[in-house]
Amino acid sequence: MRKTRADIIIREPMVMDSAPLHDLVRRVPPLAQNSLYCNLLHCSHFSETCAVAESQGELVAFVTGYLHPKQPNTYFLWQIGVHEHGRGQGLAIKMIQHILARPHCRHVTALEATVSSCNAASRAMFEAVAKAESAQFYIHHAYYPAEVFGTANTITEDRLRIHPLSTPRNSR
Repeated sequence: MRKTRADIIIREPMVMDSAPLHDLVRRVPPLAQNSLYCNLLHCSHFSETCAVAESQGELVAFVTGYLHPKQPNTYFLWQIGVHEHGRGQGLAIKMIQHILARPHCRHVTALEATVSSCNAASRAMFEAVAKAESAQFYIHHAYYPAEVFGTANTITEDRLRIHPLSTPRNSR
């Protein structure tokens, strides 16, 4: 458990956080809503690679992710969300580094995520993570072209990669 502001605690999620996390996603547009069951799996099967931030018993932010099954040294960040009550204090970066500092991530050297090509806020946050990690920031444009999502989606996803990370090395 790590504190940020006096009233915000960053911790590993628990099964009982699944429904509040699911609700938080709805309250932080434009995040894609996953099923409640998907959030349950993040809070149980993947809890070691996810984090929640709470203030006065209410979730104000979360990070979900996992170790890439084909690249065990890569942390794939699935989704991140910070409610307005948690903004303005670098909470997203603190949560990512909190996860990377855990023993489960000690071999991680890279962070990856896919981000919609038009999501400037996410890009800026990942660039800030790269700066905080003193790492390189790479963009693979059109990693997932819009067509792979079917006819309902017209936005491509770019793959962002941050490498080499310093947090896992520094937390040993």
